[in-house]
Amino acid sequence: MTPRPSTVSSARWRLPSAILLTILILVSLALTARKSDFQMSLLGQAFAADAGFEVSVPNEVVDARALVMRQPHDLSPLSLGQGLKDDELIRQRMWEALYPQRFSDADTPHRILRATDPVLNACQLIDRRGDVVLANCR
Repeated sequence: MTPRPSTVSSARWRLPSAILLTILILVSLALTARKSDFQMSLLGQAFAADAGFEVSVPNEVVDARALVMRQPHDLSPLSLGQGLKDDELIRQRMWEALYPQRFSDADTPHRILRATDPVLNACQLIDRRGDVVLANCR
């Protein structure tokens, strides 16, 4: 059985069509990358352990995480100061970012507070970063 002429002619165009389509896609991607200020160095960071953490959560969460990670022992259960607890986004992100630390709604000795929290006057300062304070309020 011999191939039909239409099959042979369509097979001749498949490879050049695929090459042309590939070139068009690559050019389109390059133009899009140029317009959006894409940086190739960022592509290598996409799979890093904490890629994008600091820019995707509030600053208070970044600071609190750094404070808790610097501590040599487990601080569970922690409680959040009123200013942090009232903000639902910050509260939820704290729970996620500081896992496996446990949180309690009750007053616990170890608290994460804003630096301007009046409760801080009655507590012993453990550490501070930015606007967030880790305190022992026994």
